[in-house]
Amino acid sequence: MRWVIVFLLILASRSTVVFTVVDSQQNPLEGADIYFCARYAATDAQGMATFKEIPDPSNTPSGACMLEIRKDGYLPVIDAVAVTGDLSLRYVLYSAVMSTISGIVYFDTSDTPALFIALRVYDSQTHEFLGPVLTDAEGRFSFEVSVDRSVYCIVSDYEDQKFFLWSDTEQVLVVRTAGVITDVEVSVRDERGRPMEKVHVILEAGDSLVEGETDSTGTVVFHQVVKGEYLLTVEKESYITIEKEISVAPSERGGMVSEQVTLMRAEGSLQVHVNSDSGVPLVARVDITGQEGSMSLSVEGETEVSLYPGTYSVEASSAGYSSETQEVVIVQDETRSMTFFLEKQQRTVTIVAKSFPWGVIILGVAVAALAVVVLLRRH
Repeated sequence: MRWVIVFLLILASRSTVVFTVVDSQQNPLEGADIYFCARYAATDAQGMATFKEIPDPSNTPSGACMLEIRKDGYLPVIDAVAVTGDLSLRYVLYSAVMSTISGIVYFDTSDTPALFIALRVYDSQTHEFLGPVLTDAEGRFSFEVSVDRSVYCIVSDYEDQKFFLWSDTEQVLVVRTAGVITDVEVSVRDERGRPMEKVHVILEAGDSLVEGETDSTGTVVFHQVVKGEYLLTVEKESYITIEKEISVAPSERGGMVSEQVTLMRAEGSLQVHVNSDSGVPLVARVDITGQEGSMSLSVEGETEVSLYPGTYSVEASSAGYSSETQEVVIVQDETRSMTFFLEKQQRTVTIVAKSFPWGVIILGVAVAALAVVVLLRRH
């Protein structure tokens, strides 16, 4: 009795699937080869083929039966079908002869080609998504489709605008961008509010990425940015990189989204140790000179100071000791250490012995005697 119940359950779980295959004009296609659920059948004059006792594949790894439909002169169809009961399925085969659809996309006017914008292509009858197409650096696009298939496209995020495409003429698509695209201006300043030139700025959303550098006014403008959420990255050597999420949502056509960013100088640190040549910590003066200028520090054995990245000359001096100079390279977010061992100065006293000036005295006496003789003769 148990085996009878199992047999009835197996029969109950099997279904009948009927396929109808037509061409693009809805005419039945006879002789189309159908491979379904590891079985084969060919369509009759009505374009129909029936598969009976198809088991429920929901418990299999794929959860569906694989389907392939082929006929000479037509593109094949490959699909997966979940069979949970009796089904009637209809498929359209399109010609294997292809035609090229090409054209150009503009934003609002022919003065503004849409560069590197995605077009989503759909079947006009079934609305099946056929794939994306990307415009080039001139706003042009080109792709192939079956000669008997009609299609339309939607440009980027402009869901309210649908463009039907034809292969016999050059297609010109003019997209209305009101409230959808805008210019994004990024202004970069330093800690003192001064504009910063040649700062690298990146605006990124998914696979879309634009980048540029700020000019002498500290600004860079990205044109025709589609509304959405973006990651803004601002970076410059020796400064801390800024990353922030921004929303691009123009309120009206012609508006501009502005972002202001302040870059802070990156810093490293320097540890200075000043000792005597015997290793005893000293009270000393430390002079640090770099590209940004000089500074002086009083040190009692050791000190630590924050510095901008770069090369510095460091001089340590202490009373009674010979001064010493070293160079150090400061790196962002790293600590450098330097130690001075100053030698004690030796004090030297020099005594100079001077002889009595007899020559000068004798000369003076001779001159005085001569003067006396002259005076006596006058009298």
